[in-house]
Amino acid sequence: MAYGKAHPGTGLTIGVVLELEGPPPGRRQLDASLRPVAELLGTGPSDGGPWTGADGNAEAAPERGLTDVAHEALARPLEPHRWSCSTVAGLPGGTSALVWRADHRLLDGAGVVGVLAALTGALGPGAHGPGAHGPGAHGPGALGPGAHGLGAHGPGAATASPARAEPWRARGALHRAVTDPLRAAWLCGTPLLERRRGNAAEAAGDPPATLSYACAETDLGLLRGIARRHGTTVNDVYLAALSGALRAQPQLHGHDGQMRALVPVNVRGPGDAAVLRNRHIPLRIPLPVAEPDAGRRLSLVAARTAGRARALRHPLVRAVFRSVPAVAGGWCFERYFDPGRATLLASNVRGPSSPLVVAGRRVLRILPLNFLPAGHRLSTVLATAQGRAVAGFTTTEPRSAAESFAAAWLGELRVLATAGPWGRVQAAGVDATASPAASAR
Repeated sequence: MAYGKAHPGTGLTIGVVLELEGPPPGRRQLDASLRPVAELLGTGPSDGGPWTGADGNAEAAPERGLTDVAHEALARPLEPHRWSCSTVAGLPGGTSALVWRADHRLLDGAGVVGVLAALTGALGPGAHGPGAHGPGAHGPGALGPGAHGLGAHGPGAATASPARAEPWRARGALHRAVTDPLRAAWLCGTPLLERRRGNAAEAAGDPPATLSYACAETDLGLLRGIARRHGTTVNDVYLAALSGALRAQPQLHGHDGQMRALVPVNVRGPGDAAVLRNRHIPLRIPLPVAEPDAGRRLSLVAARTAGRARALRHPLVRAVFRSVPAVAGGWCFERYFDPGRATLLASNVRGPSSPLVVAGRRVLRILPLNFLPAGHRLSTVLATAQGRAVAGFTTTEPRSAAESFAAAWLGELRVLATAGPWGRVQAAGVDATASPAASAR
């Protein structure tokens, strides 16, 4: 049975909320910006036009900030396999917001980055899809030099010793040529062969329709600096900070008290680099929530992620992935997101580092949106673009709890920033904000 039919109360909305300089673009300008998006996706917006009913070019209420817009965007329903775009005027400081949302069955996080490139004109003439940003963006190498999930922000972001991060590298390419496909088969196949367990929350019905959203924002250099000192990756730092923040949030843990992150890995290859639709495989990573030391948590995360993304990028894995019929997607989705075995969707999407402009308006900030799987209590997404790192948190907890968790995640980054691998104390004066204060400009 398709995932949407099995869980009709669960939305699969992903996307971005962009803060634009000045008032929102007019309809004609927005139509021109959205035309290449529709061409890339092969489908128009959910209502046949760029506007989502009354939400199109709405006026912001007093004290309504960018995170409020994101919070409300997750609550609005979206048709399966479709996308929508709306604008909000009158944000604090005279700015506006553009909300681009899509059903996850239409595309994945790398596809959203491709859409962002099309929307902002970053693709340029003759370029198409998520691989069009070049080596520093989200495309065919998007799990090497950088983008979605494990290994994101890897070689270019941290000077990790290959032997330290992946001890088997010293054994040579021949050894990896044999072990990587076997490892990938185990990583991909085990969840599909397991009997689906579910959990009590899922058995009682789908998650509440009202979701809470909060975000935390900081300089990307902070995460890169931590990764460099510890010989890990930005993605490892992200997951380690999640582990620390979850220590004080037992209500978000799994039914057995454990936390197993589900990290999507982009498996696009040279032949499908321009594909916006889903090209990822989720990996389960046990989070060391019980470990009291922050530095030790980062080391444990790094040990558990090392080499896994590389194994999934093996050409044989891509070939098998492309051969799976579309009708099997829902069946696979059910097992990968089984709340009895995976308790936290933790995405990582790398966007362009250069300044972005939409319909003549400069993009000031980018907030990522992520869906909450059925039976789960929390999902997170780390988006990096324009030198900033923004973590978005979606939960069934009250919004105050979501904001508290966002602040705790930032606090964990500060702890990691003060402790070097040899116990050296580093300066902790970093630029970091958590919502709602982050949205006040």
